[in-house]
Amino acid sequence: MKHLKIKFVISSFLYFLISLTTIAQTEANSNKFAYRSFSISPLGVFVGGNSGVAGSGDVNFNYGKNIFGLEIGAGTEGSFIGSNDEFTEVNFLYGRSFPLSEKIFTDIFVGAGYFHFNTYGVVDSNTGRRGDITENTIGFPIGAKLQFSLGPRYSMGLKLAANINSVESIGALGLSLQWNRFRE
Repeated sequence: MKHLKIKFVISSFLYFLISLTTIAQTEANSNKFAYRSFSISPLGVFVGGNSGVAGSGDVNFNYGKNIFGLEIGAGTEGSFIGSNDEFTEVNFLYGRSFPLSEKIFTDIFVGAGYFHFNTYGVVDSNTGRRGDITENTIGFPIGAKLQFSLGPRYSMGLKLAANINSVESIGALGLSLQWNRFRE
């Protein structure tokens, strides 16, 4: 049931991102708050106490040279038989974009958000009883995307991210597929 809820939240968020891009494709003044891009990272790995597969999606907005974003991510060890470590995160991000050449650019982000971690371990130290341990905390994400522009609206590259928190700090590396607002 818990996995179904997580899948529903992620599916709803991705639907929201795709809908937003079809609505917000108009050009805007750089001094106004305007849609910038959305991206997904469908193929990634995370490393923490254990390692596994991870994915994320984000939507970003410009205000001048500043980038503000909302990101949702999740990961699991990949052991679908029995219990495993898994996480979910929702982050508010602030960043900047730096062009490295005509076709290559990088986006750097920092932020704060919600971090949920589930693992299997000793629940009661007196009896030695084991079970699921669920913890929630505030996380501080940092990250960078190295993008290669494949056209005026699409870029692809690598995403490197970390979430520093009091439960289980993680690092992630994955493919980034990004759909940008039309640029001439």
